[in-house]
Amino acid sequence: LLQVYLKGRTADKMIHEKSINQLKSEVQYIQEARNCLQRLREDISSKLDRRPGDPVHGQEIQVVLEKPNGLNPSPTGLYSSPPEVDPCVNEDVESLRKTVQDLLVKLQEAERRHQSDRVAFEVTLSQYQREAEQRQVALQRAEDRAQQKEADVGELQKRLLGMQEEHQALLVKLREGETALEELQIKSTDCQTEREKAAHLEKEVAGLREKIHHLDDMLKSQQRKVRQMIEQLQNSKAVVQSKDNTIQELKEKIAYLEAENLEMHDRMEHLIEKQVSHGNFSTQTWAKTESPG
Repeated sequence: LLQVYLKGRTADKMIHEKSINQLKSEVQYIQEARNCLQRLREDISSKLDRRPGDPVHGQEIQVVLEKPNGLNPSPTGLYSSPPEVDPCVNEDVESLRKTVQDLLVKLQEAERRHQSDRVAFEVTLSQYQREAEQRQVALQRAEDRAQQKEADVGELQKRLLGMQEEHQALLVKLREGETALEELQIKSTDCQTEREKAAHLEKEVAGLREKIHHLDDMLKSQQRKVRQMIEQLQNSKAVVQSKDNTIQELKEKIAYLEAENLEMHDRMEHLIEKQVSHGNFSTQTWAKTESPG
C-alpha cells in the first residue's frame, strides 16, 4: 500500500511540475512577445524620426502603436479627409496590428489556462487536506486501540504472575505431602490411625496433583493469550507508525503545493499588473488623440 501511494505521489508531482513548467514557458513567451512589440515600436519610432517632413503619418502611426489592439476606431478624428500614407508605413502598421492582436490573444489564452490550472490545483490541494485529516483520525483510533491492548496485556500479565505464584506454592505443598507420605510408608505400622492418615495424605496429594495439572493448563492458555496480545500490539504499533509516516508525507506535499500556488499567484498578479498598466497607458493616449484640438 505504501509503495502504491508513493508511486501515485510521484506521478502527481510529475504532472504538477509539468504544468508549472508549461506556465513558466507561457509567461516567458508572453514576455518575449512584449519585448518584440517594444522593439517594433522603437523601430517605427526611429523611422518616424527619419521622416521629419511627414508629421501627419507620424501622428497616426503613433496612435496605432499606443492602442492595445492596434485599431483606430475614428480614422477621421484629426482631419476631415483621409491623408495619403506611405505604403511602407502602412505595411509596418498592418504588421504591428497583427502582431499586437496575436499577442493579446495568446496572453488571454495563457490567462485562461492559468485559471483552469489554478482551479485544478486548489481541488487537488483540498483533496490532499481531506485525506490527511482522515488519516489523522484513523491514526488516533489506531493509537487508542493500541493503548487499550497495552492495558489488556498488563492485566493479563498480572493475572499470569499471580497464577505462577500460586503454582509455586502448590508445588511446595505437594513436595511436603510426598515427603510426609514417604515417611509414613517407611514407618508403616499396623496402626489403623496411621493407615487412615496415609490414605488421607494420598488423597490430598492426588488432589494437589490434579489441581497443579489444571493450573498448568491455565498457565499455558494464558501464556498463549499474552503472546497473541503482544503480537497484536506490535502489529498495531507498526500500523500506527506507517500511518504517521503517510500523514507526514501528505503534510510535506501540502506545504510544497501551497508554496507552488503562492509562487504562481504572485507571478500571475505581476503579469496582470503589467497588462493593466499597459492598458491604462494605451487608453490615456487614445483619449488624448481623440480629443479635439
